[in-house]
Amino acid sequence: MNRMLPATAILFTLACNAPGDAVPAKPAEPFKPFLSLRPVAVSLAKGATQAFQAEINYPEGVRYMRQPVGWRVVEPEGGSITGAGLYTAPAATGTFHVEVRREDFPEITALATVTVK
Repeated sequence: MNRMLPATAILFTLACNAPGDAVPAKPAEPFKPFLSLRPVAVSLAKGATQAFQAEINYPEGVRYMRQPVGWRVVEPEGGSITGAGLYTAPAATGTFHVEVRREDFPEITALATVTVK
């Protein structure tokens, strides 16, 4: 016995499965860059060194050859820091600040306080 569906049933089935009827995908959230710095406060002897670490997030699908951060000591006589985040305290005592900045989002910075005794 051959059963045939009425044409309206076939059209209804096709209309309900049309690609345009699918629920739209949720739009992607905009990328929100962040930067964290460790440690945020440290006490050192004159001339001592301290390694600082920066952690950032990346836009989806983006990778860099090196982490896009730049380091600096805020105070002119506050010691020195390498491109890898290795800080060397000055020969003078005082309170100084190490800043790390995202090079891909330069408005995003983090600050650490260094007390040299």
